[in-house]
Formats: sequence, structure tokens, C-alpha cells
Amino acid sequence: MKTELRSQILQRIKDSNLNAFSCFDFTDLAPYKTVSKCLERLEDSHEVKRIIQGVYCVSLFDDVLKLPILPSIDDIINCLARKHKWTICPTGNTALNLMGLSTQVPASYTYLSSGPYKNYLIYDTPVSLKRTMTRELINYSYITLLLIQCIKAIGKDNITDNEINTLKLRLNQTDKLKALKETTFIQAWIRKIIVLICEE
Repeated sequence: MKTELRSQILQRIKDSNLNAFSCFDFTDLAPYKTVSKCLERLEDSHEVKRIIQGVYCVSLFDDVLKLPILPSIDDIINCLARKHKWTICPTGNTALNLMGLSTQVPASYTYLSSGPYKNYLIYDTPVSLKRTMTRELINYSYITLLLIQCIKAIGKDNITDNEINTLKLRLNQTDKLKALKETTFIQAWIRKIIVLICEE
């Protein structure tokens, strides 16, 4: 294993905060087979850990809990999306959890995807990727997509002032301006809630 490539990979993981990664995150540094071999050797030396096929994380251990520190399911799914060049977005309870509207750990995770229908079992938790029309994903930035999915999950007549305030705090000013700009022609009831969330 070339020392230089090993150092470059480990440095990128650190600089980019890659909680989960695959060979495809480093193929600009060396050919795929070379990167794959490098990650295999890093795994052999216990510097990285294979989570599922083709997806790795840095080997870390919590000395207090006496447990390995592993990436979240969302980190892993985003890694798979980068690997396969899918556009994805959490939906339903997954979106609510990620935006702080639910403190319950989802029993399953669901994502909209520009790729094929896929089902995974990660940490014994079912994860589903549901294919949707690509334009539903590419017309919006990720944060706007996530906001829309949260609103849809709550429902037209069910959103509370507390939920609106929570979403206000989760979005910075740039996110709010982007959401207002990108949802001009969305369904009227969703647009109304987005305006409430994004208003000062």
C-alpha cells in the first residue's frame, strides 16, 4: 500500500467529516482497484471498519460506553447515494426525526430516490429506498426537499406552532431564502406553511 495514498485517504476522511465512505469517495486520488486494496489494508490494520458491503467507517471506540462508534443510518445511506450517484431524500418519520420533530428512533427508515427500489438491513433496521420521478428530487435543494417531506408527513391540517418554530430554528437564513424561491409553484397548502416557517 502506497504510504502517500493511505495518508491522502485518511486526510480526506478527516477534512470532509466522512462518517461513512466507499472507494468511490477517493477514485480521484487513484484507480478504483488501488483504492479498494488500500481500504482493505486499512481494514486489516483496524484503522477502518467495514459496515456493510462496500461501505466503511473509521475505527473508533467509546471508552465510557465500551462500544464502537458507528456512523448513523443516514450517513450510510448518503454514502451509498454518492457511490451510485443517486439523489435521495428522507421521507415520512425519517424526515421528521432528522429535522428534530420526533425524538423516537424510527423502527424503519424510508428515502425517496432517483435510483432503483432498494431494501437494506442496517444495524438490524429495515431501510427502504423508493424510486420517485426525478423531477421531484432535482427541482429542489436538499434542505427544501427535507422541509417539504416533513410538512407532508405531518399533514395539511395537523402542523402546530411548536413544529413551525422548531423548523424555523433548524433552517438558517440562506436555507429559508432558498426554500421560498424554490417552492413558488408548489401546492398552495405546502407553500403557505413554508412561508410561515421562513418569515422573519
